[in-house]
Amino acid sequence: MILKRLPPTPIIFSCLQIWLFSYLIFIYQHYFMFSVYLSTIVVLAVAAGFKYLAFEPVGEDTSRRVLFKENLNDLPVYAHRGGGHDAPENTIAAIREAKKNGADGIEVDLSFTKDNIAVLFHDETMERTTNGMGSLASKTFMEIRELDAASNHIYRDRFKGEKIATLEEGIEECIKLKMKLILDVKEYDSRAVAIVSEMFSKHKELYKEALVASFYPSFIYQLRRVDPNIVTAITFRPKFISYTDIPNGKPRFDSWWKNKLAQVGDVALEWAFHNVLWYFTGVSAVLVHKDYLSAEYVRMWKARNIQVIAWTPNHRLEKEYLRKVLNVTYISDTLL
Repeated sequence: MILKRLPPTPIIFSCLQIWLFSYLIFIYQHYFMFSVYLSTIVVLAVAAGFKYLAFEPVGEDTSRRVLFKENLNDLPVYAHRGGGHDAPENTIAAIREAKKNGADGIEVDLSFTKDNIAVLFHDETMERTTNGMGSLASKTFMEIRELDAASNHIYRDRFKGEKIATLEEGIEECIKLKMKLILDVKEYDSRAVAIVSEMFSKHKELYKEALVASFYPSFIYQLRRVDPNIVTAITFRPKFISYTDIPNGKPRFDSWWKNKLAQVGDVALEWAFHNVLWYFTGVSAVLVHKDYLSAEYVRMWKARNIQVIAWTPNHRLEKEYLRKVLNVTYISDTLL
């Protein structure tokens, strides 16, 4: 879908930054006129890319239906991984428990088994949440279906025998319970593009009730190429490239120089997220770590007609601040 809108101020400013950067590099090399010509060509190429390759957001009527409650003013509350503190995460039991506890929707994670079955699962390995061992991707669906997804949960006795759910089972349960859905795709995978677009085609309700989110803009872009009517979001947190998590995550790389390069990548990604990627992919929302949010930050996104969704506040005061002061949707591990 080709853009029919003029780039907003942040995009124009970004093009000017690219031009200035290119210009100064060649000035430093003592090529004045070459710097003028080449840097101008660079910025024109970037501007052309924005004009002809960027996507328009989904229509506001549809996106508001997805991002707000029925009266289009109230903000929904989502259960993170189905509410992993209240029931075994990413399971049908969690979805039902979230509904019982008052959630308006759930957030779940998409993964694939060895035989390419789409399932609801977060980690690469199975030890944390099940009684299995090894990577999920190395096991067939029949193998993981034998596992107990509640074996390591605090309420394991209550939910004993709960199975890992398929993506379609989770979707059908949400539709049955009339719950909204945030589908989190953890990495770019062509299988994810295919299965998500297939699920939306099969279950038309998803166009008005489901949001697809990912840390990977490349996935969002490819998904919208296949189906530009899906409401999407980019997920962001600081230090995503260099650390496994915040605030208590570990460095992704043991080598000091790889970690330094990753930190440079973090700076570049943060700049791109706030200045370019949201516009280029045509997302309707951003999922941002709760510790990154402020009133000014939320106003910046709302001025761009982008909704902010915070993850993952679990304390009552955090939730009240996000809802009553910042007026944003949040995703929480617990509804209790």
